[in-house]
Amino acid sequence: MDKLPQPDLIRVGLVRLLYSALPQVASVTTGVVVGAWLVVWRSGSGWDLLLAWLAIGMAAGRLGLLVAFHQSGDDKTLSPIVAKRWECAYGAGSLLMGGVIAGMSLRALSGADAGMQLLCLGLTMATCGGQSSTRVACRAWISISTGSIVLAAFAGGCLLHPDTSYQIVGGLLLLYWYSHFEACRHGAQTIMALHRAQHSLAHQAAHDDLTGLPNRAAFREYLTEASARLKRFGQKYAVLALDLDGFKQVNDMYGHTMGDEVLRRIAHRMLGTLRPGDLVARLGGDEFAVLQVPVSGRDAAITLAERLMAEINAPYQIEGQTIVLNVSIGIALAPECGSGEELLRRADEASYEAKRAGKGRYCIAVSRAPEHVQ
Repeated sequence: MDKLPQPDLIRVGLVRLLYSALPQVASVTTGVVVGAWLVVWRSGSGWDLLLAWLAIGMAAGRLGLLVAFHQSGDDKTLSPIVAKRWECAYGAGSLLMGGVIAGMSLRALSGADAGMQLLCLGLTMATCGGQSSTRVACRAWISISTGSIVLAAFAGGCLLHPDTSYQIVGGLLLLYWYSHFEACRHGAQTIMALHRAQHSLAHQAAHDDLTGLPNRAAFREYLTEASARLKRFGQKYAVLALDLDGFKQVNDMYGHTMGDEVLRRIAHRMLGTLRPGDLVARLGGDEFAVLQVPVSGRDAAITLAERLMAEINAPYQIEGQTIVLNVSIGIALAPECGSGEELLRRADEASYEAKRAGKGRYCIAVSRAPEHVQ
């Protein structure tokens, strides 16, 4: 009944955003590879050749990781644990790229080739610009750490250079590091707040404000998805439609504030009765619905109905008042009574039949007519 989006859901969304950064990854890694081999062409050094091959491996690994993420299907169904692994993998590739650029910068600044130094400075600034973009900055530790590596290497090489102008550039780069840090931190906070707001709005649209339970629209959507999934695996399931008996009298006698508190307590009792895989929703007013998945058969659905009746029918002590009401329950089993929306409709009809039969009981829907069970 928590109305706030869970941090794990936020992380999953941010990792999906992280793996949409193909333009940034492709452009910067291509620049690193081209620049590394240009350095080899200019110098012919064995160390530069090693960095060039590392650049190729880094680029292939990073681009391959993005492709693997989308081909794995995790861009659509991603658990928090798997999301953390993908995030760490992306971060490792980003840090490796920063290491390659740092090595190239230190090699260039130790020599006198101004063209290579300018190339490495361009790669350093391009990396910081790409890392502070919204897609990468959503996980601030990746963008800040990678930017820090490339900036520290180039700034350190400049500060150790005997030329005063290089030392000034090194000092300016240290000042830019602070700007890069703040841009990444602020960008991550903004994106986090946006995702929290989106999750909160989505949660509010799909849940009942009073009880915190899923609403009718969310229940129907979940029922449709579950029906398709369970049908594919050949599993049985049941829908229970619950209609409170005498709830109008509670509102008339004690007021709507008391009635609202009764509904909240009923929701709490129902949540404590269900298994982890079951779903309960408030359809509106004094009507609730339960999706029981999976069920071994009719007896399992009846057992749940009896437990729900026992919990809901127990007296409520609220503000010194004892309130007692009953519930009528309609049960529809799949696939005997259909699936999806049809199953909910059949369960609803069975609950009305239970009311007509005397209330405070359950009724099982069959293929043609409801069957009464006391």
